[in-house]
Amino acid sequence: MSTLPAPNDKKFELAPAGTHLATCYRIIDLGTQSSSYLGQAKRQHKILISWELPEERMADGRPFTIGQRYTWSMSEKAALRRDLESWRGVPFTERDFGPTGFDIKNILGKSCLLNIVHVNKNGKDYANIASISRLMKGQQAPGKPENEPIYLWINPDRWDSSLFAKLSDGMKGLIMQSPEYASLINGHDDEPPPVDANDCYDDPIPF
Repeated sequence: MSTLPAPNDKKFELAPAGTHLATCYRIIDLGTQSSSYLGQAKRQHKILISWELPEERMADGRPFTIGQRYTWSMSEKAALRRDLESWRGVPFTERDFGPTGFDIKNILGKSCLLNIVHVNKNGKDYANIASISRLMKGQQAPGKPENEPIYLWINPDRWDSSLFAKLSDGMKGLIMQSPEYASLINGHDDEPPPVDANDCYDDPIPF
């Protein structure tokens, strides 16, 4: 048919502003991505961390989710290090780094408090994460996230093609642009062990 289709004006539901209980359910390695800052092109290794808000529900009953992209860096000024240290409540030490140190997978299934703010940019509204902190003393953490836990790293020991297939087309396309993905596909097809989303929420430090 050549008749015009009905417009799709469905408005995207923004995660509500304020401080919310949240659980990390997704960690995705995006590989090296191109971006620009102040007119200068940059290529940086990026990751995506996503949380669900179990106490805040969309119109269809599902929990709201929100994600944050980070540069894969643990320098003292890096946003990833700042947010992880704020979340765990204690700074990292030298022994946390290196091949046998802190594994980013440790945050999968862990809970925190997210401070979410709404901003308007170029006429569009966005929900952004302003800060992350650990749960307050005595605060009960929720159980397992309702969304399927996803940990996907562009590494032959941790790559899972079945999880990759579940991502949105846009997310898959972004990952496929990275040189890490090209190297993985051209050289390896190994599958990692399954993700274990069981957690212990009673630890004095969450991860």
